[in-house]
Amino acid sequence: MVSCRAKRAKLAAEAAEAEQLKAVAMEKVRELQDELQKVTDKLVKKTEEMERKYDQKKVPIYDRKSLVINSIPDFWLTAFLKHPTLRTLLTQEDQQIFRYLDSLHVEDLKYPQKGYCITFNFKINPYFENETLSKTVNYTDEGLETTCTTIRWKEGKAPPAVTPVPVEERDKRLLPFITSFFKWFGYAADDTMGFDQDLVGDMIKGELWVNLLNHEGEDGEGDDEDDD
Repeated sequence: MVSCRAKRAKLAAEAAEAEQLKAVAMEKVRELQDELQKVTDKLVKKTEEMERKYDQKKVPIYDRKSLVINSIPDFWLTAFLKHPTLRTLLTQEDQQIFRYLDSLHVEDLKYPQKGYCITFNFKINPYFENETLSKTVNYTDEGLETTCTTIRWKEGKAPPAVTPVPVEERDKRLLPFITSFFKWFGYAADDTMGFDQDLVGDMIKGELWVNLLNHEGEDGEGDDEDDD
């Protein structure tokens, strides 16, 4: 009997010691993880600093590129129609409006904000009073925040509220403005239907703006296609 009690006591002591050693090891792992996180945080900070530095170097190049683009008729219309997703948002009426688009510009928000502002500059046109339309997309710690121009449509020129295109043929993230690309300017963060990104804005900035030659063709293919 004594021998059994002693054996149980020994096993209990060994188990307690093992738990203590495990606790010590886990605490060491946490310390090392915290140390790694500090290095990662420094890397992220340095990377962001370098990105901001080189983004500033790109600005005058983008400005010079814009001057050249402005001499090409219907450049932005052609570029949008070459993009596999953005082209689906341009109705025939939108395409006519885009022929008045003078220039497009994307600007990153000032640090520490994480986002961008997209500005469309238009010639005087028969569709709306605005000469400039812009939308700011800001990714904050609390979520997506957007602000945009209110389009002052001329009488009878506002896009319809109902689309003839079947829902199943469109990306559900694009549904709020499939009757017209210009619905995007009234598309607020609260309308994301659970999605925490501005899909259209992200595509314009991350795909179209940074590499226009991927979405512009010399033959102008796509201008005459029906995108309603």
